[in-house]
Amino acid sequence: MMRNPSTPVRVVARIAHDLGLAAWFGGSAMGAVGMNAATREVDDHTQRLRVANAGWFRWAPVVALSATAHLAGAAVLSATDPRRGGDRRLAQARSVATLVAVAATAATGISGRQVIDAGDVPVATAVVPIAETPSDVARAQRRLRWEQWLVPASTATIAALHAVQCELGRGAPLVAGWR
Repeated sequence: MMRNPSTPVRVVARIAHDLGLAAWFGGSAMGAVGMNAATREVDDHTQRLRVANAGWFRWAPVVALSATAHLAGAAVLSATDPRRGGDRRLAQARSVATLVAVAATAATGISGRQVIDAGDVPVATAVVPIAETPSDVARAQRRLRWEQWLVPASTATIAALHAVQCELGRGAPLVAGWR
């Protein structure tokens, strides 16, 4: 644990924390709103998953780096925080939201892998099966359909709680009972 943190270390940690979270949120939201839904524009039902999978494979290293940067930045900021604490309820809520985000990111990877491994099967979209979709792929798609929203929801929660913590740290009473 760092006792006397240097400002450059905290600045780099803050940048990693904030940009990592922004990319983690932004990419997952774009994927859920844009990429997965856009697969319906592919005329051949058996090629829709191929298109979504190509995009997600390109994004996977970025999300891994983003989540890691956010988590590493959070660890350094926590270890070097001269105030050591703040509002315990907010810190606990952020920890829960972070665990949900990590678990949801892993879950989408697992469900996505099951869909990818099926190959070129007919689907309505990347997360919506049709009658001809094999049952195991359809189950994985149904999981992905709601899992894809857990990642942007939980990362947005982290960002919102962080904003509240920062304002409270400045002495701003945002919510009755917090201070």
